[in-house]
Amino acid sequence: MSDLTLVVVESPSKARTISKYLGKDYIVRATVGHIVDLSKGKNGDIGVDIENGFKPKYADIQDKKDVIAAILSSAKSATKIIIAADPDREGEAIAFHVYNKVKGLGKPIARAEFHEITEAGIKKGLSNLRELDGDLYDAQQSRRVLDRIVGFMVSPYLIKKMGDKLSAGRVQSVALRMVVDKEREIDAFVPEEYFNISASLSNGDKFNASYPGRIISEDRAAKIKSDLDGAEYEVLSISGKEQKRNPPTPLNTADLQKAAVVRFKFSADKAMKTAQSLYEQGAVTYIRSDSYRCSPESIEDIRQYLVAQGFDIPKSPNVYKSKDASQDAHEAIRPTDPSLHPDSFVGNTDQEKLYRLIWERFTASQMNPALYDTVSVTIEGKGSSESSTHTLKSSGKVLKYKGWLNVIADTEKTKDTVLPIMKQGDKLSLVAPKIKMDKKATKPPSRFNDRSIIEELERRGIGRPSTYASIITKITSRKYVRKVNNHYIPTDVGCDVIDDLVKHFSFMSYDFTAQMESKLDKMSLGKIDYLSVMKEFYKPFRAEYGRAKNSDGKDAGIPCPICGSNMMVRHSQYGFFAGCISYPDCRGLVGVRLEGDRVIPQPKHEKLSGVKCPDCDSEMVRRDGKFGPFYSCSKYPKCQGKRKIPFGKKCSKCSGELYLTVFKEEPKLACMEYPKCKNVQDIPEGAEINWTPPSKVAPKKMPKKIEKVLRKKVKY
Repeated sequence: MSDLTLVVVESPSKARTISKYLGKDYIVRATVGHIVDLSKGKNGDIGVDIENGFKPKYADIQDKKDVIAAILSSAKSATKIIIAADPDREGEAIAFHVYNKVKGLGKPIARAEFHEITEAGIKKGLSNLRELDGDLYDAQQSRRVLDRIVGFMVSPYLIKKMGDKLSAGRVQSVALRMVVDKEREIDAFVPEEYFNISASLSNGDKFNASYPGRIISEDRAAKIKSDLDGAEYEVLSISGKEQKRNPPTPLNTADLQKAAVVRFKFSADKAMKTAQSLYEQGAVTYIRSDSYRCSPESIEDIRQYLVAQGFDIPKSPNVYKSKDASQDAHEAIRPTDPSLHPDSFVGNTDQEKLYRLIWERFTASQMNPALYDTVSVTIEGKGSSESSTHTLKSSGKVLKYKGWLNVIADTEKTKDTVLPIMKQGDKLSLVAPKIKMDKKATKPPSRFNDRSIIEELERRGIGRPSTYASIITKITSRKYVRKVNNHYIPTDVGCDVIDDLVKHFSFMSYDFTAQMESKLDKMSLGKIDYLSVMKEFYKPFRAEYGRAKNSDGKDAGIPCPICGSNMMVRHSQYGFFAGCISYPDCRGLVGVRLEGDRVIPQPKHEKLSGVKCPDCDSEMVRRDGKFGPFYSCSKYPKCQGKRKIPFGKKCSKCSGELYLTVFKEEPKLACMEYPKCKNVQDIPEGAEINWTPPSKVAPKKMPKKIEKVLRKKVKY
């Protein structure tokens, strides 16, 4: 009987693909992700022994018992064990956890990296075995431990202070702050009016010219228009040059997500899952990378392919610098076989789309620049005096050499702007519609969409590209932001959470988050150690946590109706309320609504004049439900009459009234004529809905205080 080698990977799909390339002397098993996680003990145990060097305490993940048993069983029958989890920090952590399970068997254990799931890639990985990388593992452990400390200490603090179902995270809360800060920037924006002036001119062929610059004064704009209405026009100068449009870089992880969002309307999460499936079936290289570097072999392959297809290529390969050399461990995302054209790719629709994107970007990156002929024309509108004479500009661009645009889809091409042939001194005629003066106003910053939020996370160094999808999912699923017309808008709860966390915790600083990511990068390279990073973080954090825990929050300015004590603003799944500061000894509460910094008490039955109950004709009260706001009879529960609240917008199909509701977990406008009309519309951008969807999950009891295990003074 021949010796058996056990190969352990993460994904069952990857395991099946690898098994096709390995012979009968190999057995491939999958961990299906992590097999252990930080424990969640009783009495506030957070799974980290802070007093003893921040040592993580791991426990088997419950639903991975059978997976662990299968790996151990195969390891016992093998003579050699190769751990080939993904080639990144998470993969290194999984490799260490598998190692800790099988090391007692006394078998040789080695680490392999598969950067592409092809026969050549697997052979290369198996011929370059290495030891496990403790520095890379420490970087992953640091991130996991930091996230656990912040999450398990700050989340209960928020729950106690503001209400059930709240949570905080070292990275997710900072990402939420971005959305809140953007919304407040929009709220504070003051538009500025300006005027654009353009002229329709002709020398036989019509074209447009514009007055350069932005005109702020309406009087000045009107004078310029009046001057140009009576001016004579002549070409003062013409200049032309060749303009290059360089090829795009190959894709890294962040670029892949942004491009998939723009081109295919994929979410970041969908883009990553589709890319992972392409990697596991061997179509593309590893899909978590910050690098633009490609292997010399792959570049030579694509250059040969381009020549065979009749394209001319640069004399030497194009080289692209990565943004951060410390993240250059992996190649850019590229096809494993550049000759496999997207038209012949076999896969589902989403895979085909994403493969085409990856193939086009990699192929285009090794092609020549596109070349344009550009022309700029300066035109004089001569009036009766020097003060009434003005200069206009017009420009054009014509593609004369396609270069890399031969392989990129039409959506990424630039249209030609053709000007008629002119020469200096030519006289021009003013033709209809002659001089146009358009009144404009500066626009506020745009809210984040799927692409711009990824760009901002990347720019600020918050998280890593592989975590962007989960960050966006977390702040959305926890109802801190809502997505309306593909834009992220913070809820009142999200704003209040950020206000409190920014006030008390330094980890909410953008600089702090970026600096921590840099430290983790250095740790993965062995430049700093685990314990020093944890100590530097924990001591000030623990002090901030203590001060925050003893703060009372926002004073409601309302006396308790039971004991007369001060009341503090709190939040529950049903909205804001004022709770007695003496809770739990006193359980007095008053419903409130917030208007900026004002806290306004809400009577138990706030009757609405003119809105009558359809069942008993009594006045009605506005209430918030999990499917939207509605009118409820003030005699409830004796009378259970209800009415929908018109949103103030007509249905686009039947002209009936629309009302606010929830459709597929998103706020939408639905027709009140249902079921006759089943129209559902998006909420207009910028519209005020004055309603926050409550949590679908009933509130749990307050968790036990986790700080019991933290009361002892930590000794370093």
